[in-house]
Amino acid sequence: MSEQIDTILNLTSPELHADVRRVFEISQQFTMLMRTVLEQESQTLFVDQDNALLPDGSDVWVPTYEGSDLVGCLAHLRKCKHRAHRHLIWWEMGLRGDMDISCRAIADLASGLMDEALRMAERLVAPRYGAIEGGSFCVIGLGKLGGRELNLGSDVDPLFVWQGEGSTTGGRQSVPAQEYYMHLSRMLIRLMSERTVDGMVWPVDMRLRPGGDAAAIALHIDATVNFYLEYGQTWERAMLIKARPVAGDLLLGQVFVDGIVPFIYRRYLDYTTVAALADMKRRIDGQAGSGGIAAGFDVKRGRGGIREIEFIIQSLQLLHAGRNEALRVQPSMQAIDLLEQAGAIGAEDVLLLKQAYRFWRRVEHAIQSRRGEQTHKLQDDYSAYLTAATGIVNIDVEMRRQAVIVETAFRKYIKPVGEDGQQVQGWLSGKVEGFDALDEAGAGRMSQGLQHVDECLSRGALPERSRVQVERILERAMPRWLNDENGVTALESFSKLIRSISGRATWIDLMATHQGVLDWLIGVLSASQYLAGHIVKDPSWLEWPLMTEHHETDIKQVCAKLDGLDAFDDVEQTLADIGRSVDQARLLCALAVDAHTADAMMVGAWLADVADAATSAVLHLCLYEMDLPEAFPFVALAMGKHGSQEMGLVSDLDMVFVLVHDEPAAHVGKRSRGEHAQRIGRRMIQYLSGKPPFGAGFEFDARLRPSGSSGVLVTSLTGFHDYQLNEAQTWEHQALCRARAAAGPENAKAAVEAVILEVLGQKRNAQTLAADVMEMRAKMLDHLGSKSDAVINLKQDAGGLVDIEFLAQYARLIFGSGSRRVIDMLKNLPADAPEAWHQSIPFLADTYRDYRQMENVLRVELWASIGKLPGDASATEWETMRRHAAITSPDALRQRMAKVRLLFNELLSN
Repeated sequence: MSEQIDTILNLTSPELHADVRRVFEISQQFTMLMRTVLEQESQTLFVDQDNALLPDGSDVWVPTYEGSDLVGCLAHLRKCKHRAHRHLIWWEMGLRGDMDISCRAIADLASGLMDEALRMAERLVAPRYGAIEGGSFCVIGLGKLGGRELNLGSDVDPLFVWQGEGSTTGGRQSVPAQEYYMHLSRMLIRLMSERTVDGMVWPVDMRLRPGGDAAAIALHIDATVNFYLEYGQTWERAMLIKARPVAGDLLLGQVFVDGIVPFIYRRYLDYTTVAALADMKRRIDGQAGSGGIAAGFDVKRGRGGIREIEFIIQSLQLLHAGRNEALRVQPSMQAIDLLEQAGAIGAEDVLLLKQAYRFWRRVEHAIQSRRGEQTHKLQDDYSAYLTAATGIVNIDVEMRRQAVIVETAFRKYIKPVGEDGQQVQGWLSGKVEGFDALDEAGAGRMSQGLQHVDECLSRGALPERSRVQVERILERAMPRWLNDENGVTALESFSKLIRSISGRATWIDLMATHQGVLDWLIGVLSASQYLAGHIVKDPSWLEWPLMTEHHETDIKQVCAKLDGLDAFDDVEQTLADIGRSVDQARLLCALAVDAHTADAMMVGAWLADVADAATSAVLHLCLYEMDLPEAFPFVALAMGKHGSQEMGLVSDLDMVFVLVHDEPAAHVGKRSRGEHAQRIGRRMIQYLSGKPPFGAGFEFDARLRPSGSSGVLVTSLTGFHDYQLNEAQTWEHQALCRARAAAGPENAKAAVEAVILEVLGQKRNAQTLAADVMEMRAKMLDHLGSKSDAVINLKQDAGGLVDIEFLAQYARLIFGSGSRRVIDMLKNLPADAPEAWHQSIPFLADTYRDYRQMENVLRVELWASIGKLPGDASATEWETMRRHAAITSPDALRQRMAKVRLLFNELLSN
């Protein structure tokens, strides 16, 4: 052998000499495979990565064998495999090439060998049995073969399906189609897995077929598909994710793959499946042992190994690919990338799991390449060998690190809560540990909440496993709720949630199986009464933490759904769809506030976008009902926070309706345009303010229209123009600073916007305007401000939100910034604005953001208003502020408000 190595080194680039010696030294299998290699092949084998040749299933690597003798067929297939494995081992252990490329090459090689073996098998059985006229046969690759991620020493897991009728012709013996395909399958298996002097091609494991060892080796395609649809089990759903036609009639194979899609993928999030997979993994752990990294550790089945990564990916595919067909792919690394794009798993987890997967696959292949053994276990001297084979120093440390990464992710996405060996104490059976820290009323409410949970579980609507799962959930939740001042209400909400779940055990499976969901729920139930109420009403919101890409994408989808409404003949259904969409958007925004993933400005813009879409949908519905064209020149003009895109969760729709036509009295059908417009306006208010499912659920305010409540509901463009220029008061021009055309034909909206710009662009006397603004503000303080030091009205009191809004509107009317949002009106001052304004703007803008943050937090967490903030720092509102807001005490708020008020007076007085 040393002479052969010397010959190879003479033919090889000096840069590769050390790698050549190392591979020969550490891999007995490679040394054996090189014994019969000719000089010509050595020259093409020992090259660098850029020139390396890797096998596939083509004629280059698996040339057709024309002979019909069994011995020749066996030898040919093994010769092809040996050549390919030489190149693969050199790529992995010599060049340490990309493992994804290697695994794909191995799978393609196996598919090519299987296809050639099938052709051989047909020739070998033909003399005796002939063939089925018009019949077809396909090998479906399962497991790593189907996923194109096969390893050097693994089995191939095929499924044989056939289609045909009648009996064979052309042979010595005629047999029915079923028997013929059985003989063909056995010959195929023999060609692949019979051990000869040249070894075997690949071990063939048929146990994954329907019925296992007791069933026929090859099954008719219809019977196979029907079996899965009617009797398939959870593990078979996970297994069939990777099903792929690899040999024979690939079109027949694709018919099979398409046929089992309804079995594999469900249109809903079936977390009971994930719980079943977790149970399957627990049984695997019992067989593989639970020991740490040491001799005998199974890198495939052991904790933190390859199988756990595969379970994470397959579970997420089963959960999400029913709704997202793009996720229905076989290769694990491709699937996890798509899952990240779909928001089903976070980018950091994907990066770590991909690194771990490739690491463990390299270790696995190194183990198998040593002696050509079909094993996944570490040998006694694994450390030194693997360091030499992989080039990874401190391989023990690295294996432990990767195992921890994988097991942490597995626990996060799959592993049931409470399966780390801790003793469940039994909160449902009378445990009261920690209740002594509560007052009598709190302890009584806690006990009653646990009793209600127990009663729900005792009604028989949920399976027995749900009780064990709920105990584990409580074991994690109760210590946190007992130390939280909102813990009593959290447990009461949890009790209501269990009652709401009723017989839908999959939601309990979700909470018990996904630690991230449970931790999120524990926090939300104690933090936000608004969110808790929605989750209790609709437990499907438990799915929300499963997605990592939230908020803006979700809001865009809501808006797109509203924009796409067109089935207006069913008015009730349309209104129900609008109401549900608006409600969904509010909840998505509340989730973003609770998770600190969106500030008040982002949330305000999202809610305004949804309000625009809902207004537009309602307008289209009204036009349809009244048989008017979509181009009817009716414009809904958004005012207030809707217009400036600064809405809160309970913001009103302040709206003005404008008919953009020179002849409102002209008739369209039996009515004038003006009469149609008034009817549209009244109906829009009805639909926008109707409570779901009979409307969009907004509070509606039309008092900002010309002449207020005494004016007509819909004004003409001419009337709107003349009123704003000749009759409107200063406060009405202030309101116009936020105005924005939200719905209507584009040309009509542009006409209304042009009037607004004309009005706002008028020259004004700064002192007169300042006096008007201060006078109006004084009236508001007198009528709307808080009258007690014990309460702070953050909106109306001196130094509150309205002071900053009035300053911004004054700046817009005097300096002409062209913006609508308060912060933009302040920040877009011209360079020649007074220096005092420029110096004050950063503080005012930051304070406005902080005020709006407090407004959103109070609404989301406590369903409370900023109009009645207590002056007592120990109040629940301030505990909530300390968790979520920048201003965390009444004293700090009063100081901020005092400074705002000082600036208000200074800027408008000078």
